[in-house]
Formats: sequence, structure tokens, C-alpha cells
Amino acid sequence: MAITSSLNDLSLAELFQLIEYRRKSGCLRISTLPNSLAPEAKTYHYYIWFQQGRFVAAVNRLDGQGLVSEITKRGWLSQRVVERLSSRCPAKMPLGVYFKIQGVLQSEQLHLLFSTQLRQAASLFEVQAGEFNLDTNVPLPWNEVTGLSLRSLDVALGALRMLNNWQALAEALPDPSLAIQSRGVIQQKCRLNALDWQVWEFAQGTVALKNIARQLNQSVEKIQQAAFRLVLAGLVEEVPVTRPTADQKIRSTNLIVEPSTLETVAESNEVEKPKVSASFLQNLVSFLRSQA
Repeated sequence: MAITSSLNDLSLAELFQLIEYRRKSGCLRISTLPNSLAPEAKTYHYYIWFQQGRFVAAVNRLDGQGLVSEITKRGWLSQRVVERLSSRCPAKMPLGVYFKIQGVLQSEQLHLLFSTQLRQAASLFEVQAGEFNLDTNVPLPWNEVTGLSLRSLDVALGALRMLNNWQALAEALPDPSLAIQSRGVIQQKCRLNALDWQVWEFAQGTVALKNIARQLNQSVEKIQQAAFRLVLAGLVEEVPVTRPTADQKIRSTNLIVEPSTLETVAESNEVEKPKVSASFLQNLVSFLRSQA
């Protein structure tokens, strides 16, 4: 199965949510396009690889040399050693795992390599004009894989917290006159930073986002961005403002407050299924129908 369309139809953040929700494996190719601000810009291609809904690698080339070039660039191994060991790596074994087994790379070095791939993927969230192709029929390039992985949704949330330019997502941000409502008791673990947590505490549908901004002494844009992350995580949904009731309380959850970073990586193969907002599903259905 392959889906090709514009990032104007489905944002990269929503694509990552879709990939995790449906536990997709394969390659997501992102092609940047010139826009009105940089009409002379060249087109670049990036490739993000997933396995069972988890992010496993990101490269900007298809010659299978992305990971090894990063290793040699850092001076950890010579080109001759890399080539010799790569030729001996068993089929369907991550190259990073094989190098660790051979004792030529340590866990800390694999984490650094994986963090570099995460940052490359995160940089694509600022792409204002681009196309994507999601192909689930291509095999994983094991020589580009460190052996580490991370939930696709956590990658997206971390990238959004690092985002400096939100122009590409401006139309997706919640209306500041609306409130957010918790979707109930959350069973899966979700990584939130301090601001996300503060905004989530208002998720009772009784305070407009613009008023949350005033109470937290933040800009309206910052609160909209935090609310967007919460919607993406399936924790809340946008609702009209209602009057609070006497017995409204914050529901207990398994949320985890963590720093705003992409440096944290997960080695577990456990996949946790996120809850998806109704508005996202509506957008997704409309998009898929347009592809039929």
C-alpha cells in the first residue's frame, strides 16, 4: 500500500499519529518543494522508516550509507573497518546492534547516532511546502538501523516542542475561543512537558484557550500549540466553552511529565495504542476518500 499526497492535506504530525495508530511499517518519503518565500529553493528528499508504528531510522539518502557515514565522520571507526564489518552483518539484523555485538560501538554511541536521526526527522516538521509518500511494501534498510526505536507519537510531540516556526501548522491550531475537554481516564503513558501538563489541567471544557493563556501568563499562540499537542496525543478534544459544575475534578491518569527533548530513546518493542480525536478521524476519512 502506498499513499502519496501533499503535506497541506495531512500534516507530518498527523502522519506520525496515523502511522502509530495503525502500527504501520515501511518508508515515509518527504520531498520538500519551493514556496513563495523561497521560490529558488531546491527539492530535497528525506526517508523516515517505521516498524510496527515505531520510528526506527531517518536518512537523506538511499545508498545505504547514511549510518556508516555518520560513524566514520565522528571518527569512531575507519572506512575500511566499517566496510569489512558491514559485509559480515547477518540479514535482518540492525547494523548498530551488530557493531555493538562485535564490541566496536558502545550503547552511548548508538544513542548518539539515533538522536541524530531523530533531530533530522524533527527538522522536517517546519517544512511549509512538500509532498509525502507512505509506502508500506518496502523492506527495512537494516544497515541504516541502530537497533533503537521510539513511539512515532513521542517523536512527533518532541518535534513539536522544539518547533520554532509553526507556519506550516498554523491552520491546524485550535481556535483560541474554544476550550479543551479531557477524553476521560487515560490508560496509556504519555510524555508531557511542563506547559502541556499545565494546559491539560484546564481540560474540563470550561475555559477558553485565550483565557488559559491569560491565567498562565503565556501567549495565546503558545497555549494553542500546547493544546494541539494534547489533541494529537488523543488526550483532549476541542469543545465549545461550557459553565463549570460543582463536582468537576481533574481525572487521574498515567501521564508522565518529561523534559522537552528528543534525546530520550526507547529500546522496548511494546507498542501502546493512542486514542485518536474525532476531528482527526474526520480529516483522515476525508483525505483517504480523496485518494480513492
